[in-house]
Amino acid sequence: MKLEEEIDHLCQMMVKMSEQVIENLKNALDIYYNFDEKKLDLINDDIVDLHERLIEETCLNIMLRERPYAKDLRMVSGILKCVEDVERLGDHAEDIRDFAVKLKNEAHHEIAELDQAIDVTIKMVNDSVQSFVNKDIKLANDVIKRDDIVDELYEQCLSTIIENDKKEYSSEFSVYTTLIVKYIERIADHAVNISEWVVYILSGYYKDKQIF
Repeated sequence: MKLEEEIDHLCQMMVKMSEQVIENLKNALDIYYNFDEKKLDLINDDIVDLHERLIEETCLNIMLRERPYAKDLRMVSGILKCVEDVERLGDHAEDIRDFAVKLKNEAHHEIAELDQAIDVTIKMVNDSVQSFVNKDIKLANDVIKRDDIVDELYEQCLSTIIENDKKEYSSEFSVYTTLIVKYIERIADHAVNISEWVVYILSGYYKDKQIF
């Protein structure tokens, strides 16, 4: 198999892993909003971990055997870094699911800021993957800028939970929802990290510093 074909295959593996993770995140959030025990097994992080190992192995094999340079090396090394954040997204899907289980017997309260944060964050994850697929540096930079929106919504969520703790919300709802809010903020951070590596793959710059 030619180097170009190997890298194309590697990109496809990366996209497949990302799609699995996005599906896991959506299922986990669905369980939080509408608990359904039948959906718990839909989130299988073992599959995500398997994808990660295969991608890492493929990256290392290409780097050792083919010794790529310039554009190809940026692609392979960038994917090797991206996959770390994609794997962490998979972990957070499991975390959200586990905290949602803790809330299965609690009354669910709508928190508008959390709904907004989730919408923005899931879109960030989707767009970070699309920026990789479409080699779209403008979209990658746009994802990075949106992190400020999530940070602001995160602070608003915490304020709302503190204000309503033990008034309208049970202690359990306040504690576990606070943890879920924190994971949403972390998911947005990982989307930013992926986008920053996409910028590196396409330009050679990582966080405004040229690597090569």
